[in-house]
Amino acid sequence: MSNTPTLYLLPCPIAEGNNDSLSKEAIDAIHSLTYFVVERARTARRFIKTLNHPKPIQELIIFELDKRDPKNGLHDFLNHLKQGHSIGILSEAGCPGIADPGALSVDWAHKNDIRVRPLVGPSSILLGLIASGMNGQNFAFNGYLPNKSKDLGSKLKQLEAKVVREKQSQIFMEAPYRNSFILENCINTLSPNIALCIACDINAETEFIKTKKVKDWKGYDWSDLHKRPCIFIIGETS
Repeated sequence: MSNTPTLYLLPCPIAEGNNDSLSKEAIDAIHSLTYFVVERARTARRFIKTLNHPKPIQELIIFELDKRDPKNGLHDFLNHLKQGHSIGILSEAGCPGIADPGALSVDWAHKNDIRVRPLVGPSSILLGLIASGMNGQNFAFNGYLPNKSKDLGSKLKQLEAKVVREKQSQIFMEAPYRNSFILENCINTLSPNIALCIACDINAETEFIKTKKVKDWKGYDWSDLHKRPCIFIIGETS
């Protein structure tokens, strides 16, 4: 690893325990670091321990982001970079900076002329897209959609219009316990011939990825997907 103080963007497995999805470069970077910014310290320590970090876990310096105010104390911790220490950013799953607060640290690093180094790793968003059979040249990630049926229906119609008008695949996600809610709204709101991909438990042994037209999803028993992490994509297929 570089001797220049660096902010490393560290991937972690999408499916817990699937460390084989990580590159040697990413694992070597984690082994080289003492300072980490994480979403949850407990799960970060557990993950780092599975990689056989050369230092005792209790010697690692881990900053847990405040859920209500992620900036709280963050800049003070990132000042370790100015003191010559590299820092790693870890998401709860996949790559940091996408659907998590990782961008806050990266923005600070750029403003303070600190080197930023993204490392290759699994992303449920990209893996879901490439497995969907939908347009991978023009797509958008929309994060979490509205949690009320009326607002969600309006948003789904807006995304569908972009699919039709711009040929742009639309990716979104939901809390796993609300999978049935969002899928029922998709079935009841979207046009029957729009394609809907459900990519569930990506990289896990229980992985389920299927693309069908909305009309062909009708009658499906969503209970099997309850509390399982999913990525949803609507778009057009040939």
